[in-house]
Amino acid sequence: MGERGRSAGCDTQGLFSNIWLWRAVAGVLTAAVILISCIHFVKPSLAKEFPVCPSLDLCPSGWLYFQRKCYYLSESEAAWNFSQSSCSSHNASLLVIENHQELSFMIKITKQDPWIGLYKRNEEFFWVNGKALDNELFEVKDSGSCAYLDSKGVSASGCYLTRKWVCSLDINSAQ
Repeated sequence: MGERGRSAGCDTQGLFSNIWLWRAVAGVLTAAVILISCIHFVKPSLAKEFPVCPSLDLCPSGWLYFQRKCYYLSESEAAWNFSQSSCSSHNASLLVIENHQELSFMIKITKQDPWIGLYKRNEEFFWVNGKALDNELFEVKDSGSCAYLDSKGVSASGCYLTRKWVCSLDINSAQ
């Protein structure tokens, strides 16, 4: 019986040594996965088949991000032309609204009826990027020549009046 007990003890030690071997293998594999992950994030060019997350600094400091655009809400007030020049100095323009979601978002976050990049030329409204206003997006209230956001949509007034303004910057040109 003594021989048998020793034999069983050897099997137990063999079993334990196999567990340590598997733990060592698992540790080496874990280290390899961590190393590959680090290489992927530090040098994304080495792993082009994997998608790379965009930079966290999508917009310039002090600007807001929404639907692939950056927005700047001014603190000061100025006439429409100065507001557009101020936006241009940041490689941006007064806000160009492209869809209903953007219009709703901007109405929610803006206060004090800021200027946007819409102006009247020959009795028709155009965006600062040259595109004519799509009247299905919204209609401009009032009879002024320069547009601004209000709590219900878009209105127009004299361009010489001073208001806050909203600049917009396409995300592709922000970086």
